[in-house]
Amino acid sequence: MASENRRSLAPKLDELQEQLESARERICDIPHVAELNTGELIRVEETLSIAAESAKEVVTIRRLIRRDGET
Repeated sequence: MASENRRSLAPKLDELQEQLESARERICDIPHVAELNTGELIRVEETLSIAAESAKEVVTIRRLIRRDGET
């Protein structure tokens, strides 16, 4: 049962990790904050929000997988 759960969570985990990596790349490519206009800062804010939510979900899924592996 635990291995089935891990297999069912793996695609979602991969998807979330890709979202998080994409957000990280976009954020790392921005110039200094002082150089950004308001619209650009709003996009940064949105990207950071997506990254934070993706990171929370990745942590949750990894914990579920780890917990299932221990049982």
